[in-house]
Amino acid sequence: MLSTRPPALDDDPAALDAIWTALRPERSTATPMIRAVMISSVDGTTTVDGRSGGLGTPTDRLIYDAMRARADLVLVGSGTALAEGYGPAEVSPVWADRRTGPAPVILVLTRSLPDRLIELCAGTGDRVRIAAAHDVDPERVEAARARGVTVYILDPGPTGAAIRSLLSGLDAGEVDFEGGPRLLGTLLSEGAVDELILSVSPQVIVGGDTSALTSGPGNARVPMRVVSAFTCSRGGLYTRWAVGEGVR
Repeated sequence: MLSTRPPALDDDPAALDAIWTALRPERSTATPMIRAVMISSVDGTTTVDGRSGGLGTPTDRLIYDAMRARADLVLVGSGTALAEGYGPAEVSPVWADRRTGPAPVILVLTRSLPDRLIELCAGTGDRVRIAAAHDVDPERVEAARARGVTVYILDPGPTGAAIRSLLSGLDAGEVDFEGGPRLLGTLLSEGAVDELILSVSPQVIVGGDTSALTSGPGNARVPMRVVSAFTCSRGGLYTRWAVGEGVR
């Protein structure tokens, strides 16, 4: 009988090559490729004490760092950036020999541009930037720019299309989207996510945060197809999914 068990990888050189290959995009797109990188427990919980870091394993960190090493730009919602204490991206030494050029820029999406977000981005040497909704208060934009923060204004209309337009203008070919759930739900329902890289942490959270992989209004059903999967001897299941109508 054929085994359905996915291959088990660790962090030896051969496994690192296999992980890098498993994360290679299946297809290229004319527009920027947006690849969501998420983690959940077996029961679907995505945060512990308000942060996703509590679910991570050493291999999950390898995946996370590899995706950043691949990316031209890292995209994240302001809630996640503030909760996780985002700062400038770094390229992990494990993957540094596979990347040319500097670490990717962090681009934080926001609807309101609060003082906390301006403070987070100020003083990062333009390595953490902001993309604000088209109707954000102009005074908030000026306050951020006065602190030396680069602020882009999204076009009006659907969020996914506005983000793709901005990313295209920034010449970002491969984009690493890191959350949060509401923004992921919006982008998935609007067809603005090309792949989902999902780590399943080897634990069940009983009575923890009531967080889910996606959230938002409506009841969209987004088709997906698994492209690659593997496990690690220290636990966890790591999967890559193609997203959208074309995967049926």
